[in-house]
Amino acid sequence: MPCLTQSMRADCSARFRYTVKGIALCALLMVAATSGLAQSGTGTITGTVTDPGGLVVPGAAVSVRNTETGIAHPLKTNDAGIYVAPFLQPGQYEVTASKEGFASVKHPSLTLQVGQTLTVDIALPVQGAKETVTVTGEVPLIEPEKTDVSQVISEQVTENVPMANRRWNDFALLTPATTADGTSGLVSYRGISGLYNQNSVDGANNNQAFFSEARGRAIGAPFIYSSDSIKEFQVDTSNYNAEYGQAAGGIVNAVTKSGSNALHGDLFYMLRYPTANALDPFSKFSALESHLTPTQPVHQQQQFGGSAGGPIIKDKLFYFVTYDGFRKVFPVTYTSSQQAHFPLPCPVQASATQCTEANGFLSSLLGSFPRTTKNDVFFGKMDYQLTHKNHLSGAFDLANWDSPNSYNTSYVINNNSVTANGTAVTHDRFIIGTWDS
Repeated sequence: MPCLTQSMRADCSARFRYTVKGIALCALLMVAATSGLAQSGTGTITGTVTDPGGLVVPGAAVSVRNTETGIAHPLKTNDAGIYVAPFLQPGQYEVTASKEGFASVKHPSLTLQVGQTLTVDIALPVQGAKETVTVTGEVPLIEPEKTDVSQVISEQVTENVPMANRRWNDFALLTPATTADGTSGLVSYRGISGLYNQNSVDGANNNQAFFSEARGRAIGAPFIYSSDSIKEFQVDTSNYNAEYGQAAGGIVNAVTKSGSNALHGDLFYMLRYPTANALDPFSKFSALESHLTPTQPVHQQQQFGGSAGGPIIKDKLFYFVTYDGFRKVFPVTYTSSQQAHFPLPCPVQASATQCTEANGFLSSLLGSFPRTTKNDVFFGKMDYQLTHKNHLSGAFDLANWDSPNSYNTSYVINNNSVTANGTAVTHDRFIIGTWDS
């Protein structure tokens, strides 16, 4: 059965089709399971409800509510006093438990991260004058059921840590046992080649097969998803669940942002201009060594865009959109070791006219040439809570990268000509739809 082949996990997501027997078996497993429910792009809140004597309380009413969207998930504890709320969107939650004869207990301000199984155990006191008890203590950071070695790069990190190229994948280098694999943008986990990693966004594969790597790096477009579109991501370096698979190195499990009941947004603009920037020391030394005037290799670079999100129907339907623009002007110079010998001598078979035209053509392939880069990334997402048991979402991502004469991105290219370079163009369109049930 599908449930058994996925390490006995209670994976009843509607992304899979089960037979009637499979659904019944999954339901039984879900009731018994307390861990291992984390799914790509989502998280799980689980725990045990007990009485003042430490005995389990079956049949207790539990509500797991997202305080940002107002979406509540009503549950009941099973005979072992366990409740499980799987496939939750990462964010802020509160958990409330109650039963006749006991005072209600509320755990507010709970942060659920992507890929996390958050354990919130609740002890119900005997009902007295106070009907609801609010627990203000922090939930332990340790996940007792966790076996993988992982770390979450939160939204606070991606928003506050400086990043020159706005490539969100680079934040994976902040986690232990990771390092850059060469200079092309790959990441090595535990010394394993960057070609053996897996990258997912909202539970969908975000790898491209041509180079066997995550979409968007040093070659071509530096990023496919704007960093403003990524809410957070989990980096698994070892011992990760079999559900992720397709990797011998590391796993990046990212989730995009969603709208909430509060309207929110941001705008940004960054400008790099020659007169406002110091010269690169190596380029300056090379120019002076060649008796040339040092110049700024990047003449102008701009990054701009913004995001907006909010409710369409409060507590029900939400939207989120982003735009990320990038413009760069960085001329390229082609040189040759034969330039000092121009005009080159011609064979006797060539006429004087042919010789002049040939030397003129070769000279025209050397020197400085204009080069620009234009990148536009659009992202849109809709979330709809059909019922408290069914969550639907759809996301569309569009990325256009156009950079003529810049497949080779060096500022100075020696012993070659403009004909040796090529146009770098990447146009991507992604649609991801999910139904969690």
